[in-house]
Amino acid sequence: MDTFFTIYFIVVGVLFTLNLIYKLIKFVKSDGEDWQLHLAEDVINWFIKMHPIKKKSPRIVLSDNDSLNCGTYHFYTNTITLYTKHLSTYRQLAEITIHELMHWHQITSLYKDQLYDEQLNQYGYENHPQEIWCRAVAAELSKHYINQRL
Repeated sequence: MDTFFTIYFIVVGVLFTLNLIYKLIKFVKSDGEDWQLHLAEDVINWFIKMHPIKKKSPRIVLSDNDSLNCGTYHFYTNTITLYTKHLSTYRQLAEITIHELMHWHQITSLYKDQLYDEQLNQYGYENHPQEIWCRAVAAELSKHYINQRL
């Protein structure tokens, strides 16, 4: 009987220890994304409160894939993708989230989405009228967000 309890307590102890290690790894690994997702969602809530629109809030996706962009807005899926490798500070994340929210705010139809693509082909990214406007507005609004929230 002593052998049974010895083996039982060893197995339970090992399982308990493995569970603790798993939770610790999960906490440490996801910690980087938690602040980014929390901040991006807070920026969206703040933006919609400041600039209401009758449109479903966009879904946020964090991606650690390589990309030339810091973020993208996809009209068809109503999704903002933030590329976390480029976003290491609160200010960067707030500004890029607001930049993509400006696209979400502007592109309200298939026609406007196609117009964006046509202008992208015509002017390129740096000189695209919507990009110029989104960059300028995001730079200013991110200052207001940070002053109010952080």
